[in-house]
Amino acid sequence: MTDIFNVFIEACDGTTLTGLLQYRSPDGYGFSEAPEFGLQLIMDAWDRRSQSGAGSVSAATEAEFKELFELYLGREVNVDEEGYLLEDGSTNLRVPRVKAEEFYKGRLHPYGGMGISNGIHFVQLAPQPAEFAQRTTEIIVSFEISEDDPAEDDEDKGPSARFTTEVSDPRYLEHLAKGTSFTTAFTGHLPFA
Repeated sequence: MTDIFNVFIEACDGTTLTGLLQYRSPDGYGFSEAPEFGLQLIMDAWDRRSQSGAGSVSAATEAEFKELFELYLGREVNVDEEGYLLEDGSTNLRVPRVKAEEFYKGRLHPYGGMGISNGIHFVQLAPQPAEFAQRTTEIIVSFEISEDDPAEDDEDKGPSARFTTEVSDPRYLEHLAKGTSFTTAFTGHLPFA
């Protein structure tokens, strides 16, 4: 995915996070006001922690972030070269043998998400945008964004906007105890199922 925004996050305060978004090119297409955008930015800061300088999270929060990414992007399921399912966390064939397309009939990624990761083949399940949206309502209390004055925009960069996100539990912001910056391809939109 192509990164669209530069993200600058200020240190969080309890359950509130503030920051700035800036288009990476002079062409700007507006800013999503969807609460999903707030969650996407929080998740992506954690996922890009080597780039962003974000801190670590608890094991429970890490597991939840991984699950949220799977809901948004679609879970990767390991298979052999012929498409037979492997046991979870193993390179052994699942018993009884079954092809992923049969086992996950109607649930595979509609655009054929497949590949190889760390030498192991995988197929991707379809995103679950409704479930991601539901989880967003449980995590994001509010998300507000306001575009900066276009007269103040940098010529080489695109429009910018300030945002404030409030979460239901401070653990969702524990990796953002200090200011961070990173780039993101998230836009606030939900994937197609």
